[in-house]
Amino acid sequence: MTTKADNPTRTRLSGEDLSFWWTDSPTQPTTMAMLMLFDRPPDEARLRLAFERAVAAVPRLAERVVEAPLDLTLPHWQRDPTFDLDYHVRRHAVAGAADLDELFREIGPTYEAPFDRSRPLWEARVFDHVGPQGQAALFFKLHHAVADGVGGNAIFGAMTDWTRDGDRADGVPHVAKGPWPDPPSFGSQVIDALRDRVQLDLQRAKTVANTMVDTLQHPEKLQIALEALQSIAETVQFDSHSPLKRFGRCRRLSGLAVPFEDVRHIKKMLGGAMIDVILTIMARAMGKWHAAHRLNGVKELMTLVPVNLRKPEEWSEKAHVGNVATGILVPLPIRIADPLRSYREIHKRMEAKKADPASAASPLLADVLSVLPRQFVTWMAESTFGNVDYIVTNVPGILATRYLAGAEIVAAYPFAPVAKRSPVSVALYGYRDQLFIGLDSDDTSMPDIDRFKGMIRSAFAELLAAVASKGALSKNRRSASSRRNATG
Repeated sequence: MTTKADNPTRTRLSGEDLSFWWTDSPTQPTTMAMLMLFDRPPDEARLRLAFERAVAAVPRLAERVVEAPLDLTLPHWQRDPTFDLDYHVRRHAVAGAADLDELFREIGPTYEAPFDRSRPLWEARVFDHVGPQGQAALFFKLHHAVADGVGGNAIFGAMTDWTRDGDRADGVPHVAKGPWPDPPSFGSQVIDALRDRVQLDLQRAKTVANTMVDTLQHPEKLQIALEALQSIAETVQFDSHSPLKRFGRCRRLSGLAVPFEDVRHIKKMLGGAMIDVILTIMARAMGKWHAAHRLNGVKELMTLVPVNLRKPEEWSEKAHVGNVATGILVPLPIRIADPLRSYREIHKRMEAKKADPASAASPLLADVLSVLPRQFVTWMAESTFGNVDYIVTNVPGILATRYLAGAEIVAAYPFAPVAKRSPVSVALYGYRDQLFIGLDSDDTSMPDIDRFKGMIRSAFAELLAAVASKGALSKNRRSASSRRNATG
């Protein structure tokens, strides 16, 4: 379904973007973010130029969501006539110890605060005097309706450089502040919305007709759709019986990092995908947390795993904004004692879920739901994702060193929103030689997040050691075989 409206300055929200816009609420914020640490404070003048460059390269950063009167048609992206870069980019100093822990505490309330929905849906806060050497940091938060994690790389790439001195030519357009324009009359807004609704309904009718013809020509697609609906229904009925489902609204952000080379080594030795390694580590850490709290009856947790649908060449900073992803819901075992057996089971379940018709149905389902009333869509989302225990998302990162306004980016911690009644989400981003792990947790149900971080490190070390033992065993077997062949 096309998302272009008659007015070339406006673009309808896609079905996937709309799902994040409609389900966003104080108890279910759909905000993603990244905390970047620098080796020194970024230059003030160059920092502004960097964001002006980003706005020029990614126009969505200067667009706001405009609702139609009486919900006569879908919301649109439209250039904000009052766009003010100084509102979106602010500078602060960290109080207290001014270390990383204090910085995480500082950005928690900022992350929790809802966006001004009359403005473009992003904010950037620069923090000076971080750490003993007077370094700096940037906390960038973005509404999920604007982009998914991979799409966020377009913004990351647009505002950063490959060298400290900068590698962009001059001529970036200045972003000027604008006044409120004279609003159109209510009658003209209604007429415009009705005109757009007619075009939208014609597009939907054409899509339905094409789908019916395609189904008649390929009856097997109907069976696939029915299987997808059955799979979704079975997933909705899952209940882990974990007490993690108690939730509040106090967001606690924290992070850690592990050597990327070690993660790659595990993947190479075990086969499978990078996400299989990550899920194994996180599932085992969750198992340790439940065991520490004597919650021995919880054997599996429903895990939401966002999966990027872009082509590999679009994974880096060339990616477009917007949401081009699906979500896999998979119950993962958390109490398997042996790390390698745990990995094999999780790999098997992920392969089965990737082949499940429901895993490819999310974008189509989002477009279908956009036809329905907003209240119904919100209810459907809460019913579908209300059984999610936690989220694990891995965003393909930019592995080379980047700079912002003369400051070298030395760390990049990502953060993803939590699902309804879910206490924690785990986001991962590969940058340079580290895999940075950002934790978005709720102090109500997981007050010991620092303890959980230690469990993630322990689970990682156990899997790495198991892989090393497996490699040593295989090497010994090969050596013994070579000796037998030599003496035979």
